[in-house]
Amino acid sequence: MNVHPLLAAGLVAASARAVADGRADAPDRRLRERLTALRTPGRDAVVRVGTDVGSLYGVAIVAGAFAVAGRPRGAVRVAAAGATAWTVAQAAKPLLPRERPYEADGAERLVVEPAGTSWPSGHAAVAAALAVTLGAGRTSMVRRALDATALAVGVSRVYAGVHHPSDVVAGLGLGTLSARLLRRVRRRDG
Repeated sequence: MNVHPLLAAGLVAASARAVADGRADAPDRRLRERLTALRTPGRDAVVRVGTDVGSLYGVAIVAGAFAVAGRPRGAVRVAAAGATAWTVAQAAKPLLPRERPYEADGAERLVVEPAGTSWPSGHAAVAAALAVTLGAGRTSMVRRALDATALAVGVSRVYAGVHHPSDVVAGLGLGTLSARLLRRVRRRDG
């Protein structure tokens, strides 16, 4: 998301600490229960599709759209940001093994069973990295819309029963940091 890197790092650290010492468990459960109480068949269908904006499939679709539009640099930036965020999130998972809500609390899972542990959310990381990358040089209104999309992907993961809210917070932070790091590397090498 389009937040300062220190704030993004703080979100990751705070989430990790709260998960590690168990302080996140009860608030995560309460928030998830409130969110899933809003389920309807129509909302479920939207979430099942929309959550994939934060997947590597979503990255491929956005990068492909840039390529088809004759913007190969944009396609490469999107692909690199998404792949980096996904890789960072996957590398972080073993650092703080956590059961997913459907494993820990018997929450209903609305999507295909994901691989790996719950913390951090890879979908939220990818969505945040795309928001930062696509928002570079855009108006504040466009950046806010992209941030809202990334946040919606994170909420969808909780709604779908595959992540705890604190996993999403960490994912959003990691995705933001990944995209910012790539932007710095491009500037240095550019």
